Amino acid sequence: MKLFISLKKTGLFIIAILFLSSCSQNKSAKMVSEIGSRIDSLKRIYAPDNRIALWNISIDNDADGITLTGEVESEKAQSDILNLSSKYPGIKIDCKLLPKNKLGFTSYALINNSVATIRAQGKHVAEIVNQSLLGTPVKVFKKEGGWYLIQTPNQYFGWINQASIVLLDSARLKEMQGEKKIVYYRQFGFSYSSPDIKSQTVSDLVIGCILPVIGEKHAFYKVKYPDNRIAFVKKDEVIDLNLLINKTPGEKELVETAKKFLGIPYLWGGFSSKAIDCSGFTSTIYFLNGIILQRDASQQYKCGKEITSNFDYSSLLPGDLMYFGRRKSDSLPEKVTHAAMYIGEGNFIQSSGNVRITNMDNSRLDYEPNFVRAIRIIGQENDKTIQRISDNEFFTILKSN
Repeated sequence: MKLFISLKKTGLFIIAILFLSSCSQNKSAKMVSEIGSRIDSLKRIYAPDNRIALWNISIDNDADGITLTGEVESEKAQSDILNLSSKYPGIKIDCKLLPKNKLGFTSYALINNSVATIRAQGKHVAEIVNQSLLGTPVKVFKKEGGWYLIQTPNQYFGWINQASIVLLDSARLKEMQGEKKIVYYRQFGFSYSSPDIKSQTVSDLVIGCILPVIGEKHAFYKVKYPDNRIAFVKKDEVIDLNLLINKTPGEKELVETAKKFLGIPYLWGGFSSKAIDCSGFTSTIYFLNGIILQRDASQQYKCGKEITSNFDYSSLLPGDLMYFGRRKSDSLPEKVTHAAMYIGEGNFIQSSGNVRITNMDNSRLDYEPNFVRAIRIIGQENDKTIQRISDNEFFTILKSN
C-alpha cells in the first residue's frame, strides 16, 4: 500500500512537472509568435521588397531561450528591432547594421570585368539574378568566403565573386574625382595593349562599360582598369561619361539604343549586350539614355505614368514600356512577368528568345490577354521610382570635379 501511495505521489509530481513544462513551452511559443508578427510588421515598413532592401532576421527558440539574430541596412530598423527587448524582457537580440566597415576599405567597389554576374547566393551554382558592367560603382555590405554581398546603382542586392570587383580605399575615391571617364558605346568590342587594333587585346568591352582616361595617343584613349591594367580604346567607339550622366531621354534616341541590341540572345538575369533578359533590356535602354530604372519587370511596371491597359497602340509613343503577365481576377492578384518597349508604327521590341521586333497587329493571339499595361517614363523623371544617373548616389563617386 505504501509503495502504491508513493508511486501515486511520484506520478502526480511528474504530471505536475509536465504540466508546468507544457505551460512554459506554450508561453514561449506564444511569445515567439508575437515577436515574429512584430518582425513581419517591421519588414513591411523597412524592407517590403527584399530585392532592394537588406533584411535578414531569424528567431531561434531553444533551451537557452529566445534569440533574435540578423542584419539590416537601416539604422532606424535596427533601433526598432533592438527595442523589442523592452517589450519582451529576457530575449537575446543580435542585430547587426551593414555595411561592415571592417573590410579595410570604403563601402564602395568597382566592377572589374566587362560583364560581372551577380547571384542569389554566394556560390557559383546559385541563380543569376543580375549583372553589372565594367567600371560600375557598387556598394559592398559584407564578405563571406570568396563572395561579397553588393548592391548595384538600381538598389538591387546580390552576391558577386571577389574576382569581379576591386574594393576602393579613400585615396582611390579621391583620385577618381579628377579623372575624365568614358563609356564604351558600341554593342561590343575590345581594348588593346597598344594604340593599334592589331595589338594584343586586354579584354572585351560591351556597351555601357566605364573606364577612366589617363592619356591619349592618335585615335585612341589610354585607359586604366580598376585593377590597374592599362589599355587603349578607340576614341570613335566611346562617349564622355558626362554626356551619359546628363542625358535626357528622347523618343528617337531610345529607339536607336534599343535597336543596337537586335539579335542579342536572352539570358535570365542578363544585363548586357552579350545576353540580356526582358527587364534587363528595358533597364539598359534607359540607362544608356541617362535614366536608372528598377531591375525587374515586376518592379518597373509600377513606375512612371500609366498610359493604357488595353493592347492598343493608338495612345502609345516610342519609348513607352509595355508589361505582360496575369491580369487581376477575383481569385488571383495581378502579376507582371515580361517587359518590352514600344518603338512606333504598331511595333514593340523585346528580349524573348533574343532581342526582336514584334508587330502588335500581327502578334501572337496570347499577347492581348497577357497584356497588363503600358507606362510612360519620358517626362516622369520626378517619380520617386525613376532616377536620373546624375542624381544617383552610387554614380556621384564617378563624377569629375
